[in-house]
Amino acid sequence: MKKILWSFLVLVGLVALSACDDDKQVDFKNLPASIQEFVGTYFADVKVIKSEKDDEEPRYKVWLSNGFELKFYKDGGWQEVDGNWQVLPSALQMGILPGNLLTYTATEYPDAGIVEAARYSWGYQVELNTAPAIELHFNNDGEITMTDRR
Repeated sequence: MKKILWSFLVLVGLVALSACDDDKQVDFKNLPASIQEFVGTYFADVKVIKSEKDDEEPRYKVWLSNGFELKFYKDGGWQEVDGNWQVLPSALQMGILPGNLLTYTATEYPDAGIVEAARYSWGYQVELNTAPAIELHFNNDGEITMTDRR
């Protein structure tokens, strides 16, 4: 009986492991042109260390040698830029975020930097490098809708 139970547990574990890894590693050159352009524009001197394609959203993920992680929708538009506690470059912030969002964060949190930005259908979410971390939500027009201290 123990042998049957052990075999069943091993089989369930293998099925669970194979189901968890739907991401497929792909060559960065095979990603949509808009993703290549995004990386070339904002991270020109940074090496891509890994890129994946998934059947779910976000569709594409890119890891950079400077520790940044990027996620993109299936149409190639950016979904998330995570600096892993590094402040996002100014040119990137100005290129992807509404101006009034940037003005609000600079005015209300002058000593903080944006370390993560995400774009959704309802608007934008940014995380600041404060202690404790602050997460801000903005609508699509860049107007603040929520503040969350973590």
